[in-house]
Amino acid sequence: MLYFITYRPDVFRPALLSLACEAVGGDPSVTAHAGSALILLSGAFDIHDDIIDKTVKRARRPTIPGKFGPDIALLAGDALIFKGLAELFESVMRSDLPTEKKLEIVRAIKELYFELGDAEAMELKFRARTDVKPEDYIKVMRKKAGDVEAYMKVGAMLGRGSEKQVKALGEYGRLLGMMILLRDDLQDLLDFDVELPLRVREESLPLPLLYALQDKSRRRAILAILKEGEVRGKRARRLYKLVREAGGVVKLGKLLEGLRDEAISAVKGLKNEEIFIKILEATLPLGLLLKEK
Repeated sequence: MLYFITYRPDVFRPALLSLACEAVGGDPSVTAHAGSALILLSGAFDIHDDIIDKTVKRARRPTIPGKFGPDIALLAGDALIFKGLAELFESVMRSDLPTEKKLEIVRAIKELYFELGDAEAMELKFRARTDVKPEDYIKVMRKKAGDVEAYMKVGAMLGRGSEKQVKALGEYGRLLGMMILLRDDLQDLLDFDVELPLRVREESLPLPLLYALQDKSRRRAILAILKEGEVRGKRARRLYKLVREAGGVVKLGKLLEGLRDEAISAVKGLKNEEIFIKILEATLPLGLLLKEK
């Protein structure tokens, strides 16, 4: 547990919860207990995800299963789930919201984790496949982005936002979550020694690579690299060059920009609209994408 605390400190999720509450005129301090509960629940999901994907390192540090093994990691994830659910229940019960609103919050969290589990199961079918259609992959990423939507909705509900405000902030969260996941795809593609070899060997291929495989003039060369052996170092750089030439990175950039524009529209007119827009801009890997264009 001590390693978990230092391994991936999470300020992003509780910050979104607080900002969503403030956006509808609520007191952001009321989100503190719910925020800590969601950190535990999300951490559990991340640990279990690392077990499934056999991820032993992330950001150059051992993951929980990488440091302690999959068995201990599974038990640690289970412990975080029970602790997180208990804290969530206590935080919701302490609030002075109407009973129906409390039930809505619990349902939102339940639906989130069902949707995440569904998305993970769907993504398992994409492992090591080179025939995955980009649009199918994007649909799964939209489902996986449900966690950010849930944080925004819960924050707005704790702030006593209107149904319209809760829906708008939820849509913003969904789009922001997709941007984060797809930005990570680009980062993985550029990590020639750790993340890219892992994605090719154990997980689904990054979206820019799926885009590039649609290019008939370069598909054969890309497949040849994928079949040569472990994609690492020079081989990974050759692969990235082909992906870039096939327009995979540019297509991802256009998709990210479209998601950003939709998200901006969703929060238009809210109290702290400018902060939400800055978060979106910070999520875009503009330097690389502009260079590619």
